[in-house]
Amino acid sequence: MAKQNGKTAKSRSLHDDYELPDELDFSKLKFVGFGTDALERHAASQRKTVVLDSDVARVFGSSESVNTVLRGIIQSLVAARKRKKPA
Repeated sequence: MAKQNGKTAKSRSLHDDYELPDELDFSKLKFVGFGTDALERHAASQRKTVVLDSDVARVFGSSESVNTVLRGIIQSLVAARKRKKPA
């Protein structure tokens, strides 16, 4: 910091006078932690939108039916892995 007339003066940045727009409401932000690990965990916990090919989409009437089938597949995979693990 430079001294001017015996007083310490802060160096000024171009961004010092910038004010955030009123529509930004940081009170609704959720703290997810520090670092990339926390960010990845947070992203994995959020809803995802997946686009199905038209032939696959014709089979399912709703997102609930897609989720039911996928959960069944996941349970089968987990059970198969448990059977393969040596005791």
